[in-house]
Amino acid sequence: MAKITEKRLYKVNPQAFTSDGTFFGALTIADSSTFVVGHVIILKSSTQPNLILKIKRIPNASTILVGEDKTPIYKYSDISAYLAADGATIEAAEQNRPSVPEQEIERLTYDEEPVIARRVSLVDKHGDKISDANPLPVAATIVPTIVGTPSMFNIICLTSGTEYSQLLPNNTTQLQLRARNSAKLQLAWIPGTTATNFLTLIPGNIYTLENVKLTSKTVYFTSTKDDTIVEILSWA
Repeated sequence: MAKITEKRLYKVNPQAFTSDGTFFGALTIADSSTFVVGHVIILKSSTQPNLILKIKRIPNASTILVGEDKTPIYKYSDISAYLAADGATIEAAEQNRPSVPEQEIERLTYDEEPVIARRVSLVDKHGDKISDANPLPVAATIVPTIVGTPSMFNIICLTSGTEYSQLLPNNTTQLQLRARNSAKLQLAWIPGTTATNFLTLIPGNIYTLENVKLTSKTVYFTSTKDDTIVEILSWA
């Protein structure tokens, strides 16, 4: 997409033609959104002199129509000598943004009768309206559906500082573990390490594992309080 400041258009590095220029001023590149209508551009080729023109229209995501500056918007230049095989490119130096009369801006945001209303149309970076045929790109995090049978365990830890454990069902895919009272837990996956190499579960928090597949696995834990009940919920 073309980079624009309040008053300036940034430099656009050379973009290679993906097909030959035409007699009617059309050229194609991989992504036309790097330019805007009104851009003063330079065409280059290994066999032709540099040619300075202005962008008159950008009809789609890859096509640009160019013509001489200070000529009608519909008047295009013959650029058929600029061939993709000759390494033809289009580029632009940093320059002032093309001016748009204030009255034109007002008119562009005013819908035609019978609507008679100001409008805002959602478009993509190429200026194409968002629709069923051109949907708005979205990003999302897909939360997997929990499948399988849940198993619940309530392990009574009678003595603080003593290691207790629970063998989990084979093929456990998700796990939740917490202390029922306000005890702090020290968790480990190797026996005898709950006092040396452990994960601390702060009171009131839940230890959660997702998108796993545990087989023949035992979770080990000690509590900082006597008579602590450790609640475990697993899905397999």
